Parts: sequence; structure tokens; C-alpha cells
Amino acid sequence: MAFRSEAAAAAWERRQPSGRNGGAVVPVRVIGRLSAGWYEGRFDDDWRPVSLAAKQALLHDAGLRGAFWKVQ
Repeated sequence: MAFRSEAAAAAWERRQPSGRNGGAVVPVRVIGRLSAGWYEGRFDDDWRPVSLAAKQALLHDAGLRGAFWKVQ
């Protein structure tokens, strides 16, 4: 989901049923940087899915670290 600010995301999360975690708040510029690598070459004829390790490296390089961002 997209929100205008962290405060708006926090307000939305407070309105959710008890125990529901909204996840992580990530700036759109980080999502853009991540998606550039994640989808690079996707429409090329010889494209092949990348390994889980490569996906994890993309997340790490975008600054998305920790248990929440572990690829499984």
C-alpha cells in the first residue's frame, strides 16, 4: 500500500484489527531502486529467474535488511 507519510501509514495501522502488523514503511525511491534490479531484463528472450541469493542481495543493496526482508 502507498501512503503520503509514515504518520499516515501509522494511522492506518492503528485502525486495523488487533494483532495485524502493517509491515514496513519504505520510501518510494528505495522501492524504485529495488524494482530496477528486481525486474531488470524481464522482457528479454533469454531472461531467467534469479536465485534467492541474488534476490536477497538486491534487497540488501537497497538497504532492506533484517528478518522482515529475508527471502524464502
